[in-house]
Amino acid sequence: MRTSLLGTAILVVVGAALAACGSDSGASAPTGSAGASGFGGAGGSVPSSGGSSGGGGYSGAAGASNSGGTTSAGAGGGPNTGPQLDAGAEAEAGDADLCAALDATKDAVFYLSSDDSNSMASPAIARRLINSGQKVPPHILRTYEFLNYYNVGYPAADAGKLSIVSELAAGDAAGSYDLQIGVASPAATKPRRPMVLTFVLDTSGSMAGEPIELQREAVLAIAAQLEAGDIVSVVTWNTSQQVMLDTHVTTGPSDAKVVLLAKALSAGGGTDLHGGLSKGYALAQKSFDPSKLNRVVLISDGMANVGVTQEKIIGDGAALNDGDGIYLVGIGVGAGVNDTLMNTVTDAGRGAYVYLDTATEAKNMFGKRFDETMDIAARSVGVELRLPWYMGIQKFHGEEYSTNPEVIEPQHLAPDDAMVFNQIVAPCTASAFDGSDPVEVVVRWQLPTGHAKQETSAKTTLGALLATPPKYLGKAKAIIAYAEALKKPATTAGQLTLAKQLAIAANPAGTDPELNEIVALIDEAMKVY
Repeated sequence: MRTSLLGTAILVVVGAALAACGSDSGASAPTGSAGASGFGGAGGSVPSSGGSSGGGGYSGAAGASNSGGTTSAGAGGGPNTGPQLDAGAEAEAGDADLCAALDATKDAVFYLSSDDSNSMASPAIARRLINSGQKVPPHILRTYEFLNYYNVGYPAADAGKLSIVSELAAGDAAGSYDLQIGVASPAATKPRRPMVLTFVLDTSGSMAGEPIELQREAVLAIAAQLEAGDIVSVVTWNTSQQVMLDTHVTTGPSDAKVVLLAKALSAGGGTDLHGGLSKGYALAQKSFDPSKLNRVVLISDGMANVGVTQEKIIGDGAALNDGDGIYLVGIGVGAGVNDTLMNTVTDAGRGAYVYLDTATEAKNMFGKRFDETMDIAARSVGVELRLPWYMGIQKFHGEEYSTNPEVIEPQHLAPDDAMVFNQIVAPCTASAFDGSDPVEVVVRWQLPTGHAKQETSAKTTLGALLATPPKYLGKAKAIIAYAEALKKPATTAGQLTLAKQLAIAANPAGTDPELNEIVALIDEAMKVY
């Protein structure tokens, strides 16, 4: 969810490419009133392409472009192009120059981030807009959140462990390869840990109507998952803050006091988001218990217009307790939700960001997907990818990557979930490719309680990966193609057609409800693009 750039756009020569990094889509937008489409950083403009450079790609000039978490490094710096390895003598000479600038004695090492696995707002916002007959603003499309939201299908890891699945297939462009890494968590522990929940509920005037109804559905859905002994506090806020429950010990599912409070929610007044969060974190700190699952649950349309509204100040306040294990779950509601602000706040709070477009979605995210949305199986997950010296990343469908681990922020992984890292890789010249060369993925993380450090790895070869038919790549490519198609209005119609073909090919029996949903959404989107 990081909205800050890891670096400004820089000239990338091959000799310096190993110091560059890819990141997500640009700086935060100003807050303000909702734009015409109803979503965004609202009054200000938001870049649809990021400005940082793609590390380890083969760029000759300022080269990398990025939109919503997809970083591209192309030959000569053009976006989405990549080296043309078989384009004749001139290209071969250029390729030789690329290889000569690399150190053949060292592996190409990349550090990857796909954002916290339970950040999933972007595809739900896109779905709402498409179903209402609107185009989707490119700046709210974060491809890695689509990979978080839709289940690619990796099996759960053993208890207390993480598993690694690597797949490789020929890419769409000559000489390129589609490399996908899945890092899967174990199933949720049953019974789960006791919870300390602090609801921070927006009751300002902008929440009137559908937003307050969706907020009510979210609180009721979470209440249905409570167990006897869970602790719940509630603060509502508009221009001021009101503590409605203070360290209430629940009786079990759908605790009467929590349900009564949810049903009585109403909207009116101004919006002091900073004040509401500050009061909420004070309550959470008072009842913090390191043996329990501690969560602040913020539900809002993000329309902060009273008090301290600067996103950085709000985000810094949300981050204060991360070291103690109090994580923020942000739930966006309403047609005018300030996506940029909600994304920033939940990033700082190191927790989930989800968007509710319907009451059914509230029941889904906080019913069937409750553990995935609210819990953590592995804390501060860092992923290291080691490739042969001649391999580089042309395009990365994650949040950020770099050859410098210090600039990549480790992310959390929920139970019953997986981090999906999809990237297009290519050798500096086709003749350098050797199927016997190794590929290694190293994953480091901390246990959610106690923060004991853990590590696992998986090593194979390029040839072995190519010889193994991919099992999960097809669905992931369809998801990526759908998200990427929406980012470029000038070519969206044609790209949506290709995305639909991929979704159908990955679901030949028509039994995957998520791919069926994507096909239906593509059909709706084709009416407006």
